[in-house]
Amino acid sequence: MDIKASAFSQIRLATMKAIPFTLAAVVLYIASDRALNYVELRRGARFEHRSFISFMVLVVLALVSFSLIQRLAGI
Repeated sequence: MDIKASAFSQIRLATMKAIPFTLAAVVLYIASDRALNYVELRRGARFEHRSFISFMVLVVLALVSFSLIQRLAGI
């Protein structure tokens, strides 16, 4: 295998590994926003530090789901 083919296959492999994480990030962003909206509707008011709460929910969901993806995919 020549150098160009090897470099191309490494780039392709890295891209294939990034796809599940990217899709998970998009889904988690939408899920965390909807979850926070639901909680605020039940509460009857917006949270004062909504951005921070949304960020923390997203981080926790990302850590759990990315760890799960790594275990299942063997990455």
